[in-house]
Amino acid sequence: MNHPDHKKPFLYAARLVSLITLASRILGLVRDAVLAACFGASRISDIFWFAFELPNLLRRVLGEGALSAFIVPIFTKVRSEQGDASAWRLASNALTVLALISLMLTALGIIFAQPLFLIYGLGYSLRGDSDAILIGAQLTRVMFPFLMLLTLSAILMGLCHSIRHFATPALGSIMLNLAMIVAGLIFIRQPEQQIAQILAISVLIGGLCRLLIMIPPLIKAGFRFRPIFDPASPHMRQLFLMLLPATFGLAIVQINISISRIFAGLLGEGYNTALIYSNRLVQLPLAIIASALATAILPQLSQLWIDKQHEQLQNLVRFAFRLIFIIFVPATVGLMVLGLPIIDILFQRNQWDQDATLWTYQALLFYAPGLTLWGLLRIITPIYYAQQNVRTPVIAAACAMIVNVALNFALISIPCLRTNLGHAGLALANTVGVLINAIILLLILRKKGLHLWNLDLTYTALRTLIAAALMGAVAWHLWYILAPDAVQNSQLLALAWLLMTITLAAAAYLLAALALRIPDLKSTLKILLKKSSKTNA
Repeated sequence: MNHPDHKKPFLYAARLVSLITLASRILGLVRDAVLAACFGASRISDIFWFAFELPNLLRRVLGEGALSAFIVPIFTKVRSEQGDASAWRLASNALTVLALISLMLTALGIIFAQPLFLIYGLGYSLRGDSDAILIGAQLTRVMFPFLMLLTLSAILMGLCHSIRHFATPALGSIMLNLAMIVAGLIFIRQPEQQIAQILAISVLIGGLCRLLIMIPPLIKAGFRFRPIFDPASPHMRQLFLMLLPATFGLAIVQINISISRIFAGLLGEGYNTALIYSNRLVQLPLAIIASALATAILPQLSQLWIDKQHEQLQNLVRFAFRLIFIIFVPATVGLMVLGLPIIDILFQRNQWDQDATLWTYQALLFYAPGLTLWGLLRIITPIYYAQQNVRTPVIAAACAMIVNVALNFALISIPCLRTNLGHAGLALANTVGVLINAIILLLILRKKGLHLWNLDLTYTALRTLIAAALMGAVAWHLWYILAPDAVQNSQLLALAWLLMTITLAAAAYLLAALALRIPDLKSTLKILLKKSSKTNA
């Protein structure tokens, strides 16, 4: 392989983040299972998730998305050219300015919580459910400070990534999951509305913990916060010029999902919850692998672009693409084949019934094909940010958004589509939108001389698809043909059989992939599966 000096540190960081993110996502599944047991796919569940989504939508755009991505190249360049003192001054200024901005947004969110919920929960407005609107507004007011906490966390996350410290930021989401799990388990027997209020408070506790744990490593690196307020400084102007238009472009996936949830509310109660939980399953491999790769790759992309090492940049990105194919194509097939028993085992208990499981699986079938596309998009977008080009992702995002909204409107307004596809069609519209976004960004990069996609990647994609198809056939046969009848009557036996099925199917994929000689398979496995002792060395 070419230029292993860039690939090895990239995968070293990606592996570390992946391990921590895996623990976080496992806890996320536990959290979702606890909340599913508390609420089911019900009216109060939809209301809670609508209220939770309002600050989270802005959080994904401003907090975990644009801010953490854009602060990295700016901070890296200042530190390289002007030294640590100037870089830490930039950090203090960014924290002060963004704290005041997010405080104002939080105050506006609390003041206008009810009209915001009326827009997001449009279905309740049309149905005249005033009680649901009141409950939703109350929950929105409680959770909106989450936006400020995670905006500040995003800046600290970007600073940690800039100094190549990845572990502590990755631990942040664990704090939120733990807070919600503890609250849900303690108060699971309480009335649903009371549980929703307690969980809203636990969201703030988790957000505060996430912020605090990133302070010690930055202090160790030399950071000392000073209340500097200079929003007109050159570096802050550069950050704002990148941030303001790119908030839409970086968060296109989340915005598309949010639009789908608004339309889901129009279809009826419970469908929004089904979309959320199906998307959670798709987001699991996406967060573990793609987010880790994107997190690790951005500092190196920035440095390679600054050093004008375009050939090394292309090689690094193609390597990341191959990883996406090798991991996400079989994950897609696995979710489509085994999604129904996975949802059943994870969620179907207490308030969560068989209808909720079926609704969630129907949505999962249409979300899953977009998994690889989302993974590629997580790698493609940082290339533009490394170049400090934010205009192009906005244009691509706008095209994808138009397609998504048009398909959603078609689903709602055309009776045959609404009847046949229902809420699953909303998931399909989101997947098509992401496809449009990724194609546009790749084509524009190609016109600019960065030929990221080549014939070798096409062969890799086809080989992984063949291996994944063989894996899917094995999984289908094991679960739907050979599974003993006792599996239907015991969740413990069902879990054991499912784990065995997944293991054997994964082994079948690995053997098929080796036989097909998929590029970078062996070396990737060696690097990603090194013992944790070397990771901690």
